[in-house]
Amino acid sequence: MKKYRIRIVMSLVIMILLLVACQSVDTDQPSTTEIARTLQSTTELPPSTPIVETEISARFTISAELSLQSAITALYQAYFPGEAPVFVETNADLAVFTRDTNNGERPEIFPTFLENAIVINQTDSQNAAAFINFAISPEGQKVLIEAGELASTLTLRDQAGNQVQLNQPIERVISSYGPATAFIYSVNAEDRLVSASYLGARDPFGAEVMGKIDPRFPGIMGEEFFTQEDFNIEQAASLDPDLIITSARSTWLETASQLELSLFLFDAENPERLQEAVQLTGKIFGPNPSAYADAWVSYYNAVSSQIEEQTATLSEEQRPRVLFTGTEPLRVASGDMYQTDMINIAGGVSVSEALSGYWNDINLEQVVVWDPDVIIVPPYGGASVEAITESPEWQILDAVKERRVYQMPKLVAPWDTPAPDSVLGIVWLAERLHPDLVDLDCSEEADYFYNTFYQYAIPAVEIARICEFE
Repeated sequence: MKKYRIRIVMSLVIMILLLVACQSVDTDQPSTTEIARTLQSTTELPPSTPIVETEISARFTISAELSLQSAITALYQAYFPGEAPVFVETNADLAVFTRDTNNGERPEIFPTFLENAIVINQTDSQNAAAFINFAISPEGQKVLIEAGELASTLTLRDQAGNQVQLNQPIERVISSYGPATAFIYSVNAEDRLVSASYLGARDPFGAEVMGKIDPRFPGIMGEEFFTQEDFNIEQAASLDPDLIITSARSTWLETASQLELSLFLFDAENPERLQEAVQLTGKIFGPNPSAYADAWVSYYNAVSSQIEEQTATLSEEQRPRVLFTGTEPLRVASGDMYQTDMINIAGGVSVSEALSGYWNDINLEQVVVWDPDVIIVPPYGGASVEAITESPEWQILDAVKERRVYQMPKLVAPWDTPAPDSVLGIVWLAERLHPDLVDLDCSEEADYFYNTFYQYAIPAVEIARICEFE
C-alpha cells in the first residue's frame, strides 16, 4: 500500500512538472529579435528587405506596413549607404503606412513617397527629418524608380487634349504661364522651376511677398524671356528644361513644337478644369505633389459646398447681382470666364453672364440697364475702386452711391484668377455678399491656405491687408 502511494505521488509530481513546462512554452513571448527573424522569413516580405535586429544601434527606428518595407529599405540604403533600416512594431521614430485620399474641410498633408503612402516623424531626430525630405524629393523618386516602386515614364493628357509622355522625375521646368506657376507652388514643387512667369509679382508688395515665399524668386523670375506671347528659344536651351508648362492659348506653340520641346498645356477657365489642372500638376511631379493637389481639391470643394449650403435657401431674386470689371471700368468678365463661376459659388449672380468669350468692352448704358447691386474690380492692370466711385458718370448707380464697390484682394496671385489662391477669393466674396449667412472667415482661411499650400507663415499684418473689407 505504501509503495502504491509513493507511485501515485511520483506520478503527480511528474505530471505537474510536465504541465509547468508546457505552460512556459505557451506563455513566453518571443523577443523582438525573434519577431524580426520570423518576419524576414515570411513570404509577404520582399526578399530584398532586411529586418535588422533591434539590438543593433540605428539612426532611428521605423514601423512600416510589410507592403512598404521594400520601398523604405531602398530609400534608407540609398541615403545611408552601407546601413540597413531597423523595423519595429511599436515606439518607432518613423511611422510609415498607407492612407486613404486626403479629405476634409482643412486637410492635413503628410510627406508622401508613394501613392497614398506617408511617412511621419514621431521624434525630433534630425536624421529622420532629413531622410523624409530625401524620400519625397526627385532623388528619392529616382531610387524608387530604380527599385521598381515607381514608373519611369508617365503619360498624361494635357488640357489641350495632347498625350504627353513624361520621363520621371521631372526636375527642371520652365513655366511661362502665371496660373501654372501658382499650380506648381501650391503642390510644393517650386524647387523644380528653373524659370517662371508669375501672377501679381510685378508690383512692389507682390514681389516682396514672393521673395519671402521663395528666396529663389529674383533669380528665376523669367518674364523677360517667357510669357504667353513670347518665348526665347536660346534662353530655354541654356536652361535645359525637362518640361515647359504654358497656356493652351500661348501664341508661340507652333514654333516650340517644331523644335521638339516637351510641352504641357493648361486651360482652366472653370472650377472643374481648375481642379483638373492642379491634379495634373501634382501627377507631373510625383507622389508628394499629388498629395498636395488632392488636398487642395478637397479644400476647394469643402469651401464651395459650405457656402452653397449656407445660401441654398436664397431665391434668384435674393441673390446679389454682381458686376465684375476688368482693367478698365467698362471692360467686364463674360459668362465663359472663371470670375462668373466664383460669383455663382459665392451666392451671387453675374450681370454679364450672358456675354461670351473673355473680357468684353461695353458702355455705361448697359451697366445702367444691368443695375448691379455690387461691383468688383480686380487687383491688377491699374484697376481701382476710385476709377468708378470718383467718376461723375457712375454716380447714377445705387451700388456706387452706397459704396458697394470693392477691389478683389491678392497676396501675390490675384484671387480672381484661375489659380489655387482663388478659393480665398470665393471666401472673401461670399463674406461681402452674405455677411449674415456665411460663417467662413477670410483671415482664418488665408492663414490655413498659405501655411499649407505655399508653406508660408503669413504674418498677421499681411492677412489683415488682404482680407480687409474696403
